[in-house]
Amino acid sequence: MGTVWHAEDLHETRDVALKIILVEEEDPVQEAAFRREAQVAARLSHPNVVSVRDHGAADLDGRQILFLAMDLVLGRPLNTLTGRPLPIAQALTWAIHISQALKAAHRRGIIHRDLKPSNILLDQASGNTAKLCDFGIARLAEATHHTLTVTGVAIGTPAYMSPEQARGDTTLGAPSDLYSLGCLLHELLTGHVPFTGTGWQVLSQHLNDAPAPLSALRPGVPRELEQLVLELLDKHPDRRPTAADTLTRLTRLHTALAAFADAPTATAPRHPSTLVATATSAGAAILHRWPGARGTTVRAAGLTAAAITGALSLTTTLPMPWTTGLGILAGLLLAALYLLDPPQPPHPGQLKITTAALMTLLLLIGGAALTVLVTDFSRWATALTISVLGGPAVVACASGVRRLVEYTLHRTAWYGDLATTAAALQTATVLLAAHHAGLSPRTLITVGAVLWPATALLTAALTPRRTRDDSPAPTRTGTPNSGVAPGRGLPSPRATLHQHPSRN
Repeated sequence: MGTVWHAEDLHETRDVALKIILVEEEDPVQEAAFRREAQVAARLSHPNVVSVRDHGAADLDGRQILFLAMDLVLGRPLNTLTGRPLPIAQALTWAIHISQALKAAHRRGIIHRDLKPSNILLDQASGNTAKLCDFGIARLAEATHHTLTVTGVAIGTPAYMSPEQARGDTTLGAPSDLYSLGCLLHELLTGHVPFTGTGWQVLSQHLNDAPAPLSALRPGVPRELEQLVLELLDKHPDRRPTAADTLTRLTRLHTALAAFADAPTATAPRHPSTLVATATSAGAAILHRWPGARGTTVRAAGLTAAAITGALSLTTTLPMPWTTGLGILAGLLLAALYLLDPPQPPHPGQLKITTAALMTLLLLIGGAALTVLVTDFSRWATALTISVLGGPAVVACASGVRRLVEYTLHRTAWYGDLATTAAALQTATVLLAAHHAGLSPRTLITVGAVLWPATALLTAALTPRRTRDDSPAPTRTGTPNSGVAPGRGLPSPRATLHQHPSRN
């Protein structure tokens, strides 16, 4: 729309944010868009909306300009904190602020139409309160006969567009903003928007694809919150909750989360829709254990034991007690490692491979090197090569298989890691039997490259992602801090109109 300056209002003796747009010659649409922004925004007065103080036209250095004077918000835009999952309590707090702003706007018949993190400012002066700004492409809901767009033209930001906005509908209503809020809330909780790709790919996904459930992307998200996000992202506008309803539900969730965090102890809730809290603590450890994760581990261990027992029975002459014993031993190893390394709440810099997976893969590499030495000691150079290069190579392959499971079956990193490790044990057993059958190393590598990802996908598909009583029984110590530490503000010295412009 133009440039935004930190300026001084000489009449009111206060600092303001001054948006300026140069009026292009013979471009009435641009001028009308800016004037409409001023008229719409001036109608809003709310603590979670950046207030418009003045607007008009002026001459600057011989050029005609339009200006919009707004409250100066010293802080940062919300998009400076996106790209990583935020604490659930903090995400709820900011979603509540935006819902309050939308509720006030929709009551006045104002539709924002471009709700996104860069249009939300965190006011440092009011404790990082989220404030909605830039109604540059907003429109009055009752003024559908007067529009600056034409049918079939989509205006907005693709990642946050509602399906009706992606189609280019000009009769957008309040549900369009609620869909964008769903995209925003999804991003705050998972670190990324529901749909990614090029502009046209994203628009097509908004129209046709269902978003992945939050539980598949971040374990520990309250089920009520997951359901609310899915309802906000409904393809049909009439089925989405209103801003008032969304505000009520978010407030209820935030209150329940705060009560959970303040409780001295916590036990596993029995009702399946009970709030699941992910709390963080400064200087204290918080252990989250999911019964569903334990059930998944046991199921994957059982599948591994059965697969190894069957493979050894079909490909070797070992007696049944031996094959059964080896299969059970492998299953117990997998279960023990993953029960000792349960899924943790997502955080920036999270390891790409769990300790359990790393230990299992290193055991397989060590076993392979030891087998070569025991079989023929003169091949010590081969054993050494396996020991030195085998680890990094297998870990790299495991990362690729894990990502395949994550993106194909929409599983979390921990579940994908579990399926990848189980498949590694199963594949190693088959390759060992094939080696004794006399297959060449090249053939073994080819078989392993196909069998490992296929077995991982099959194991993940046969392993439940969640169970009905998949509710946590967290044990906490210390005093939780459900929010994020306020970031440093963006101080700006008093400036005149001709200094330090920033693009908006």
